[in-house]
Amino acid sequence: MNRDRYDLPLTTTSERAAAHYRDGMDCMLSAWHGAEDAFDRAIHEDPDFALANIARARLHQLNMQGTEARTMAAHAGQLAAKASPRERQHVEIMAAVIESKPKLAVTAAEAHLDEYPRDALVLSMLLGAFGLYAFSGRPDHDAAKLAVCERVAGHYGEDWWFVSYLGWSHTEAGNLSTGRALSERAMGLRAENANAAHGLSHAMFEQGDMAAGQKFLSQWLPFGRSRPIALRSSQKRGG
Repeated sequence: MNRDRYDLPLTTTSERAAAHYRDGMDCMLSAWHGAEDAFDRAIHEDPDFALANIARARLHQLNMQGTEARTMAAHAGQLAAKASPRERQHVEIMAAVIESKPKLAVTAAEAHLDEYPRDALVLSMLLGAFGLYAFSGRPDHDAAKLAVCERVAGHYGEDWWFVSYLGWSHTEAGNLSTGRALSERAMGLRAENANAAHGLSHAMFEQGDMAAGQKFLSQWLPFGRSRPIALRSSQKRGG
């Protein structure tokens, strides 16, 4: 059976579709270029691949293409009827985000992660400066982000994406030294990671270490512009 980068089963018989989907996940989770092309290739290989369709719908939403996002999310919902229970829930949660139903999405995501803690794309919906917790209106949203990360930390280990968001969550919760150390570790695990770069630069500037922040960004931004879309083979799977 084909699996995603967190070893969760995928309802597709196409190995090429699964490989493109894993590439798209890497790009999406690192805020890196190439996600749209990767998911498009996955859909080309298997048009009935529900998770590739909902991921592409989410990217349409992030690109402010609302009509395309909602249309594709509805189509993914139809395809998910033939997928596994985990994938159906995954599609429903991401569709709720796309359809501007944040309360439903948060409740469903929290319940889903109790059962499937390594469903990273669902977890990512809750996190970050533009995630569901941040826009929930909750006064404790920074604490909520850190709490959900700590709850599932044992399932991720040294995964580059998870370490990125654990670090960013510590920084947003005011634990600047811990947040910076984790963000630096995440950058060492995968430099092609705009989310980790964002989190690390925040930690440096919030610590008042302007010189380090400027040095880091001046070195990393040219690196980011020069990197190819293709990922190193060592980063294709796992943590």
